[in-house]
Amino acid sequence: MSQHLFIRLGPIGLLTALFQSVVAALPAVAQEPPESPVPAVVSELSGSWEGSGVLFDRPAEFEMRWEVTQSGFVRLSFRNAFVTANGDRSPVLSAEATYVFRGATGVGVWVDDRPQQVTLSATATDTSLVTHWVAPSEQGRTEYIVDRDTVLVRDFVGAPGSERKFADAVYVRKRSG
Repeated sequence: MSQHLFIRLGPIGLLTALFQSVVAALPAVAQEPPESPVPAVVSELSGSWEGSGVLFDRPAEFEMRWEVTQSGFVRLSFRNAFVTANGDRSPVLSAEATYVFRGATGVGVWVDDRPQQVTLSATATDTSLVTHWVAPSEQGRTEYIVDRDTVLVRDFVGAPGSERKFADAVYVRKRSG
């Protein structure tokens, strides 16, 4: 039978028929939802957030914007500012970070306007993202605890076992419009 098909279609016709049958099977495979390149908690962080809290024992405001790119990278834009007694803002830090995740762990780099380049190592759970960071002159960790449209962010500086909290903020998702 296969010899008869080969003679009837010829080598090019047989390859064409084989290729068409493989292509015909592809739509069924392509319709399956792709696996997310980032942990679910990171996807939940996507978007713009505004926060208020304490930075170095002073009242402060915070902004962060998370974006998951089509190629699977995660971008974070961040700004903070002290808030004076009369409500004026005094900028403290502005930064950009990029992460890449494999499963629940990620690595990245943070660059800020001090200027400082910081190496990032992150671990995600169902409700949190904990990033350990190392800069040339310091190290610490940042905890993002996500609860729907609210994120608690705590920042610590120092070696493990001797860390001290230097920032604590509650963020709410920015409403578009």
